[in-house]
Amino acid sequence: MVENQYGDDGMKAGRCPNRAESPPLDDKSKSLVLINYFRTPPLKLVTCTDHSKALINMLQTCHNAAGNRWANFVTVDYYKRSDGGGSFQAVDTLNGRLLCGCNDVHACLPGSTPQACSA
Repeated sequence: MVENQYGDDGMKAGRCPNRAESPPLDDKSKSLVLINYFRTPPLKLVTCTDHSKALINMLQTCHNAAGNRWANFVTVDYYKRSDGGGSFQAVDTLNGRLLCGCNDVHACLPGSTPQACSA
């Protein structure tokens, strides 16, 4: 498994630094990708903002850093707190990308229209 840096250093927009104890993110000999996305120390009051668009943007940034591989796991604090879809929407996005290349897993359902997939 490979993973990005946890804590504040791993939450900087546009960057997905490698965790020092992990093999490089783009090491494709490792089949699993873990994305850490939580503050050090955890701050419950700002987690709603963290789990909004910024989380999904980080997943895209880390996808690129991991050799165009989507995360298999995402770690967050206070997963139920968000503005919008939050960590649940992020997981739906990842599953959609992994299953059918769409931005939402619900677009992968049989009978979904091509317009439902906005990849």
